[in-house]
Amino acid sequence: MGSPACASRTDLVLPLEFVVFGKQLLSEGDRNGIDFCLNAAPATPVGKCFYRHLTHLLVNESEAAIMSGRDRDEVNQDSWSTIAHEFLDRGVKNVVITLAALGAFYANADGSAHCPAYDVVVKDTTGAGDTFTGACSSDYLRQKAKGTWDIRSAVVRANKAAAMTIMNVGAQDGIPWSDEIDRFDAPHSEASI
Repeated sequence: MGSPACASRTDLVLPLEFVVFGKQLLSEGDRNGIDFCLNAAPATPVGKCFYRHLTHLLVNESEAAIMSGRDRDEVNQDSWSTIAHEFLDRGVKNVVITLAALGAFYANADGSAHCPAYDVVVKDTTGAGDTFTGACSSDYLRQKAKGTWDIRSAVVRANKAAAMTIMNVGAQDGIPWSDEIDRFDAPHSEASI
């Protein structure tokens, strides 16, 4: 699992040239046990050799379509597993496809599954994706420090955090604290089961 204190996260808001240049840094990070999480927003196709350096790839359905070379309407319940496994085949260790009101789909070498969303009153979706990524990444680091890794647990926790975020107006004010996520209790959305 690499060094427990070392991890890096980025998204594709940076110019692609910088991200591509970062491939050399990713290679060096691989050699030194630094985990890397890519939240591919906004999505940009990247070279297949890039994926082998990713510990985590987090994409929404539109980003999954772009990065897998599909049309957006080809990303659906029937293709989530196929797309996730294509990224795994390229060398990504953990893949999460966020599905908005349907929750999230995850895959790694230990398995894959759909985690349903929670049934909450939506006030504002701003920041939900970033909150999901932050909660998933921080749970990975928490688990890694204990010498474990359960992707399902991290995705469930990230779903809870994102659900709490959309119950509030404004991105920053809606982001929950860790203890608030621990106490969160809501039924799963019928639409996502």
